[in-house]
Amino acid sequence: MKTQFLAMPWSIPSVIPLPRDFSGFDPGSSMPCDDFTSYARHLPHWRLPGAAYFVTFRLADSIPQVILSEMQREDETWRQRIAAHANSVPASIQADWQEFQRARLLKLEVLLDEGHGECLLREASHRQVVIDALHYFEGQRCEMLAYAVMPTHVHALCRMLGEYRMEDVCSSWKWFTALRIQRSLGRTGPFWQNESFDRIIRDAEHYQTTVRYIAKNPLKARLQANEASVWFCESIREANKLL
Repeated sequence: MKTQFLAMPWSIPSVIPLPRDFSGFDPGSSMPCDDFTSYARHLPHWRLPGAAYFVTFRLADSIPQVILSEMQREDETWRQRIAAHANSVPASIQADWQEFQRARLLKLEVLLDEGHGECLLREASHRQVVIDALHYFEGQRCEMLAYAVMPTHVHALCRMLGEYRMEDVCSSWKWFTALRIQRSLGRTGPFWQNESFDRIIRDAEHYQTTVRYIAKNPLKARLQANEASVWFCESIREANKLL
């Protein structure tokens, strides 16, 4: 069954209840000693069981190469800075990393909304492949809270369930959707950018800001109803009387 999404006019939720058993992560506090983990590929990624994550993944051609190279140099600088502290990252560096992520998100927002590349997700049938993938593991591996599927990228707010990891679930989304969409186009080769960008949701205010950010994305990009898909979990829909 296909998942329904909101049509224009784009709806901005005014009431945003927290998910049950919500657990935040304050980057200014001391590092959790038991459950907290981190890993790094091109970027450091922080993991905490029960936390919600805001993840962005984008099409391979969505950022001009010269800008992408600059961002990769910034990423490598951060990777080295985090690696120098192993699993004991000082609070000051945690805060700096959060600030870098905020600045990076703003930079990505502008770049992605400019619509570089082919914008393959502008096509409704391609977006539906992504929507079906986002919900495929719902209630088993993850709890989906909100998302926007834009012409060049995807924003998703979700929580992992059990022992499942954000990076593994996101990789499965990207692998499946790339295979399906490329096959429909008669193509092979890169579809998504390798690295995804994610942040742990810090607190209730951060959660609510993130939901509204996702909701506003099509408006800020000046998209029409058939160019993007937005979805909210049942608790948000009910609180705002969204069908």
